[in-house]
Amino acid sequence: MRTRKFAAVAAATAVAAGIAVTGTALPASAASENGVCEYREACLHYAGNLTGSFRDYYSNVPDFAGDTFLSAGSGHGQRVKNNSASVRNLDPYLFARVYYNENYSGPYDQVNKNSWRNLVNAWNDNASLQWVG
Repeated sequence: MRTRKFAAVAAATAVAAGIAVTGTALPASAASENGVCEYREACLHYAGNLTGSFRDYYSNVPDFAGDTFLSAGSGHGQRVKNNSASVRNLDPYLFARVYYNENYSGPYDQVNKNSWRNLVNAWNDNASLQWVG
């Protein structure tokens, strides 16, 4: 019993320390890149209008190289890089930008908070993802 209580206190202290050091609360436990589009993630879809397979992301991605679409649907197993047509942003605090080039450069499409859109500037020419305030 003491071990469990100690572990709970230690975990709460770690969370509080994270808030104190960074000034922001730690994010909810989204399981990024598990094929489920969850709170605070951006999901890049293989096809337009949020159709086809998708890949979910929680963090910035400087290069989609090596990433493949995870969920069921058309495009499953295909490369995400240069193959995405639409994006859903489930983050209520940040905008998601999908860039034409690696390392967040070149033309981009910005997806509003808690919104989605078909890509225009990076349609099937997407290379990186960045979260911006």
